[in-house]
Amino acid sequence: MDQIIFLVSEGFKNVWRHKATSLTAIFTLYVTLIIVGLFMVGGENIHKTIQYVRSKYKVEVFYEQDVSDFQAKAIAEKIKKIRGVRSATVIGKQDAVNIFQDQFGEDIFSVLGYNPLPASTVVNFDRNSPKRLKVNAIIQEIESMDGVDVVRHQGILVNKLERYYQKVLKNFPLVSGLIVLITVLVIYNTVKLSVYSRKSLIYSMQLIGATKSFIKMPFVFEGLLMGTISTLLVYPSMLGFIKAGNFIIKSIAHLNMSLSVDPFIWLWLAGLAGIISVLGSYRAISSILK
Repeated sequence: MDQIIFLVSEGFKNVWRHKATSLTAIFTLYVTLIIVGLFMVGGENIHKTIQYVRSKYKVEVFYEQDVSDFQAKAIAEKIKKIRGVRSATVIGKQDAVNIFQDQFGEDIFSVLGYNPLPASTVVNFDRNSPKRLKVNAIIQEIESMDGVDVVRHQGILVNKLERYYQKVLKNFPLVSGLIVLITVLVIYNTVKLSVYSRKSLIYSMQLIGATKSFIKMPFVFEGLLMGTISTLLVYPSMLGFIKAGNFIIKSIAHLNMSLSVDPFIWLWLAGLAGIISVLGSYRAISSILK
């Protein structure tokens, strides 16, 4: 028990003795965790946004005038089989007349003497598809079908979101790995400076029979302490970013959705901080004790 108290107290003393270098390491680790955390939250919520946009996004397919309601239903069945399509709802010619009358208060048939409105189909996308939704390919396939006259859509937003999400997934491991490596090196150099300042003390401890593990532990705890401080600073900062994002989404963008954080992300960031800080500290003291 006395040994544990000694190791913990030495770790605290090491951080306090080298406040400038310790603050540098803490800040670097803090920035690393913020960047990695925002990447993770961003990726998670971009996927939610894509699902939201997919659920609201509709494609209107208008058929040629001579296409009957029965033929329209047959074409809609073909549309349903396209990958990425969730539903295809047919609006018959008479339904179109009723919708027109509800919206404009006029019976178009009594005014013109005939019904000029074609049958149509409203197409909804699969919001839960794990793969990128290729909107343009779906539109082109629908346009190529016999009997289809016009396809109205606004696929630019969906395509941009899908592409951005794929880029995030592709670049996240590389960017995160590079940032983590830089942080490990910063903590490594921070602890190494601390070690060098007490080099004579370390050699004296070795002469009286102190084991390498006993000598290493205060420095490893020093790194772990810096990691803990960084993690405690990250949590309120991340929550602040998320609240600001929700304010922008609801008050400025007026979207009926909000950012959320998977609890696993908090555990993952805490674990990452521990690994980075312990690894950097352990490598630093080990290089001296070789």
